Amino acid sequence: MNRYPIALELTVWVELGINQYEITIDKESTLSVKRTDDVLHSRELTFAEVTSILEAIASVEMPILEMVNTTSAKASSSYELIIESSHFSVEFNWEDLDVEMDQSESLLSISKLSELVEKLGQFH
Repeated sequence: MNRYPIALELTVWVELGINQYEITIDKESTLSVKRTDDVLHSRELTFAEVTSILEAIASVEMPILEMVNTTSAKASSSYELIIESSHFSVEFNWEDLDVEMDQSESLLSISKLSELVEKLGQFH
């Protein structure tokens, strides 16, 4: 089976700024972490990390959200996740409130992928 390059970009808007994670999966797979346009660090991904990311991408399902009244609360963070390959491109946008109010757990697969990316982006 051929593996085609995949680019994944996760942008998280939080009260203290913007965190951006860029992952490229190719012959040499890399992760870059930026905070408000300053590159904090970049590194190569291990085979196990690449496998985890590919499994998480394969499990992503298209969320169908119910309208929920969230006027009483303010979102503390919002997310944009873009996954691209030569064969597909998909973009998701959501807030932490959407995940909290999502009774059907339709955001679970993209939330788990985002958590994985953020975890991999932490300093080791």
